[in-house]
Amino acid sequence: MVRKIAVLLFCLSCMGCASSETDQGEKITIEFWTIALGDAFADYINGMIQTYEDEHPDVRIKWVDVSGGEVSEKLLAALVGQTPPDVVNIYDLPRFLQFGVLADMDSLVSPEEQDKRFENFWRGIGQYQGRNYVIPWYTGVSMLWYNRSLFERAGLDPDQPPTTIDEMLAMGQQIYERTGKYGVSWRLHPSLGTPPWALLHIDGFWPLFDEERSKTLINDPAAAAILQKWITAYQNGTIPPEALAASHRDDVNWFIEGRAAMFPFSGGWITRYFDQSFERVAQPAAQPRGRLGSVPANSQAIVVPRMSDHVEQAVDFALFVTNDANQLEFCRQVAILPSTKEAAADPYFQREPVTLADRANLFSYRDIGNSIVIAPPDVTGWSRMEDVLHEEFAKAMAGKQSIESALQRVERKWNHLLDYQ
Repeated sequence: MVRKIAVLLFCLSCMGCASSETDQGEKITIEFWTIALGDAFADYINGMIQTYEDEHPDVRIKWVDVSGGEVSEKLLAALVGQTPPDVVNIYDLPRFLQFGVLADMDSLVSPEEQDKRFENFWRGIGQYQGRNYVIPWYTGVSMLWYNRSLFERAGLDPDQPPTTIDEMLAMGQQIYERTGKYGVSWRLHPSLGTPPWALLHIDGFWPLFDEERSKTLINDPAAAAILQKWITAYQNGTIPPEALAASHRDDVNWFIEGRAAMFPFSGGWITRYFDQSFERVAQPAAQPRGRLGSVPANSQAIVVPRMSDHVEQAVDFALFVTNDANQLEFCRQVAILPSTKEAAADPYFQREPVTLADRANLFSYRDIGNSIVIAPPDVTGWSRMEDVLHEEFAKAMAGKQSIESALQRVERKWNHLLDYQ
């Protein structure tokens, strides 16, 4: 199936990709996909669309909200069927970047517009072979949530959360041993959240390839030691057993349900799922550091498929969605951060916290200058390589092989893939 999709996408990337011109006076339709925003933010999205349509009477925006677990597959299907949307909020970017099906934003967005965005996010998750293929939207800088009640029950000081990854995992084990609750809400996923390669980056093992990208460096005792910490945490009950097969937002649910005491790599946005009783025990804190020292950050990505009939208009709308005013307004509605410099400088982010979400977002905001976008390696074939790492690491977590054997297998398979690029 993967080979079939690759062939189809490669064929699509070779097709003519110039935007078709609209006849004078004809209204064009831009199809805009978001991820799971329809329930809570329909008024915001519709208001933004109405403003754009009022300013561009020749354009109609068709908004489609897609569930988080389906957006990548739906986009693949639309590309293969040659009926792509025009503007898409997407994750799992490597599988699209390597086939050249996305519009090059370095070419389509002016240097002045690019400079409005933080370099950390513009040159972040959408990089491929030196070019950027995404417009960053709202962002998240990691922070930690923890359950004060479970800390107390485990004999931990609820006013002293962990400051390092190692402390977090050690506390998590103590919580499990003394309360029967899991210590850390984390799920294994090849490209969502904090996958194995991101765990390596956070703890200072980077890059994963040599300068020529001709061979991998992952089969190293330092990498094995970092990943073994998480394997041990999974096997001793620190991490929920469902982590191997978890899906979208399962890790959020485990924390909110009180099944896990800590939820790292998250943000203030999850408070919209809290009830009043849980708000009394949920405590925000700064993100525990790995050996890298920097805090992981990410941004939602907006892309324009090259097959769009209206590439220029689609890019214009995408820039409107992500401009200073719209990002700032979105941040007022949910505890997220903007990817534009002017919006981030607004006094709103330095105000005295009023809600729990405000308190959480303040931890993220304070670390924005110490953040680094944890982006996958800029190497051809990464999507398949990521699947390989996921498969081998999952076997090690399940106790079916040692981490040393897993990394040996990853090294052999990755180098084989590099040889055939």
